[in-house]
Amino acid sequence: MIKPSLTALMLSLISVAPAFSDDHNKQPALYDSSNDDRRIDSVIVTGRRDAQSLNQLIGTVGQINSEELERVGHTHINEAAARLAGVWLSRGNGQELLAAIRSPVFTGAGSCAEILTSEDGLPIRPTGMCNVNQLFEVNSEQASGLEVWRGPGTVFYGSNAMHGVINTLSANVQRNYLSLESGSHDYNRIKLGLSQEMGAHRWQLATNGVRDKGFKDDSGFDQQKLSIKHHWNGSQLETASHLSLVNLNQETAGYVRGDKAYRDPAIWKTNPNPEAYRDGQALRLSSTIRGATNSDSEWQLTPYIRRSEMTFLQHYLPGQPLEKNGQTSAGVQSSSQLSLADNATLWLGADLEWADMWVEELQANVLGTANNVRYQGQHYDFEVESQQIAVFANIEWLASEQLTGEFGLRYEYLNYDYQNNMVSGNTRDDGSACASADGRCLYYRPQNRSDNTDQLNVHLGADYRFTDNLSGYGRIASAYRAPQINEIYRLQVEQSLDDIQPEQLDSIETGLRYRLENFYAELNLYSMDKEQVIIKDSDGYLVSDGKTRHRGVEWQVRYAFNQGWQVAAAGSWSKHEYVYNSLLNGVSINGNDIDTAPRAQGSAHLRYSPNDNLSAELEWVYLGRYFLDATNAHQYAGHDILNLSLQQQYQDWHLRLRVTNLTDRRIADRADYAFGSYRYFVGEGRGFMAELKRLF
Repeated sequence: MIKPSLTALMLSLISVAPAFSDDHNKQPALYDSSNDDRRIDSVIVTGRRDAQSLNQLIGTVGQINSEELERVGHTHINEAAARLAGVWLSRGNGQELLAAIRSPVFTGAGSCAEILTSEDGLPIRPTGMCNVNQLFEVNSEQASGLEVWRGPGTVFYGSNAMHGVINTLSANVQRNYLSLESGSHDYNRIKLGLSQEMGAHRWQLATNGVRDKGFKDDSGFDQQKLSIKHHWNGSQLETASHLSLVNLNQETAGYVRGDKAYRDPAIWKTNPNPEAYRDGQALRLSSTIRGATNSDSEWQLTPYIRRSEMTFLQHYLPGQPLEKNGQTSAGVQSSSQLSLADNATLWLGADLEWADMWVEELQANVLGTANNVRYQGQHYDFEVESQQIAVFANIEWLASEQLTGEFGLRYEYLNYDYQNNMVSGNTRDDGSACASADGRCLYYRPQNRSDNTDQLNVHLGADYRFTDNLSGYGRIASAYRAPQINEIYRLQVEQSLDDIQPEQLDSIETGLRYRLENFYAELNLYSMDKEQVIIKDSDGYLVSDGKTRHRGVEWQVRYAFNQGWQVAAAGSWSKHEYVYNSLLNGVSINGNDIDTAPRAQGSAHLRYSPNDNLSAELEWVYLGRYFLDATNAHQYAGHDILNLSLQQQYQDWHLRLRVTNLTDRRIADRADYAFGSYRYFVGEGRGFMAELKRLF
């Protein structure tokens, strides 16, 4: 059900539409990006949290600009991310997802911390309390760009930026518009974009609402998103403020079970868990202030506040406990850019953050005596207050006209103050023992305590321009992630908090970029080794003694045959494996592929634009086979699908038609093998979507 307070707020803001004019010529400098997807010299912000040329980047970023995002018109962000090499945002039900960047798909309580999620360079959640589905808290549907940094983040980013950074560029309304969209399974969406300039001020509003009944039984969701931005450009200062509000109410569909159940016409659209749901709300407010002390130095300051809440039924666990969690956080990002000489630039910065986080778990159901350790009642109720401070330095120097070098260091300190609001230990919530052999219950709650971690990360790289068209780079970097509060305070019997340490990752990569006016190609090679990996051992306990290795090659190419025909392709081949001795059901997993880690994946796009008003695009998306368990005893064969989109413009009217899964193939968006059976999140069959957009 749509939350009345948020609905009323959105309706009241939409009602001010007549007050906005169509004066849209001036664009804000902060977080602006090009709209031309044929332009090779793209500008990205992921890396230094500020505008930077992609051609001079020491690292790897996949980018989708606003024009391409509008052409895709994604209903789920995985439809856009499929265009990027080495990236798989595996879709669950509704707006749920699990992410993979140069990695397997991560699952588990703290797996979301392997990849940092940000908007305009600002993490959307505090360190310690990410969520695997948190990307729904970003208005990607109206974003001005999507950037995915592959591999460890730069020293401008800290904990969680291990395998990559998913950065959304917030909406940049160039012209007022209203669009209505409808599609298969009673999918309906409305989007509104407004902007107005008043002297040195520019206001803009981007909002959308979705109602989707879902292609599976008893599924679907209602979702509303709102972005309000203000930009001011003074003689000495420039500011960009952003308020973001998001609400999601989802009826969740669970796995279907059985070998190749996603192909079975009798069950592929059924929902084994009609009782499951997820409700979430998020608010973020930030303001970036930028100035210059003289011609050789610039500074930037971004204070922010955030709040989020989520309630969902853990339908995938025995007893189906209900989880509630939330956080309130505030902080500030800061950096200064100094010109040391004609050939050297130094960045110095500090990040501060405070957060108040809480988690509750309640099981209303009674299980049989065989599961008495999973008792009916409250399992967890705790709060964690965190304080985080980080300082960093990054220097770039031009050694010659061809060679540019970069070196950076980041030190980060994080403290958790944990408070248990229940009886401590592994008893029931009333302090009584469970009816197990030793009287202990499954759930263990530590006593009040404080824990801290600190880390020093390094980034070293160089870019060499062989010719005007060909350049290459090399990069060495380290990264870490702190344990999440759900990993170290939501324990099970016999687990030890001291056994869970921060994960460590070391990376080396190299790449080549070749560009012409109508052609671009990029090739990247990487190798990453990770230690103290937080995993569940053979007894189901969380420990941090795992080791994994990640090797791969990625490529992307774009070519415009002429003004009418363009082709683009992106892909990767990788191997993600366990590299430590561990037994699972008596079988060693050393050298095995990590489960849910396809070795090959990619996409290709053929676009025809006979004129500026008409375009058609055929998309091919490929996902290779992958193993479903750590013993590599079960696998999914992979799949490929075709999508087709058409766009027609007539004066101020735009029509977009899209057909997904054109051949109506039966696929699994994700598969695994657990609790003795195959489990699948079933992919949607052929779907149709039509959008009518009016500019004014």
